[in-house]
Amino acid sequence: MSGSVLLLSDPDPDGPFSTPGEDGPAVALHVFVPDVDALTTRAVAAGAELLLAAADMPYGARQSTLRDPFGHIWILLTWLAD
Repeated sequence: MSGSVLLLSDPDPDGPFSTPGEDGPAVALHVFVPDVDALTTRAVAAGAELLLAAADMPYGARQSTLRDPFGHIWILLTWLAD
């Protein structure tokens, strides 16, 4: 895929991960991918912890949330419509 969108955000205290200083990451990485379901399956097979299963969100994206073996939070998204 040529060209990618990467979004960094502050931790969400209402989200599935800790705030900084509580053994959690300082950011969550939002990555837009062509197929969130396929990449989520690959990530879990490679050792990522599934925090939130892929689901359609009200803002028009399908999203999953994972924690990699190093503790980084990955929010994977696929746009459902342009």
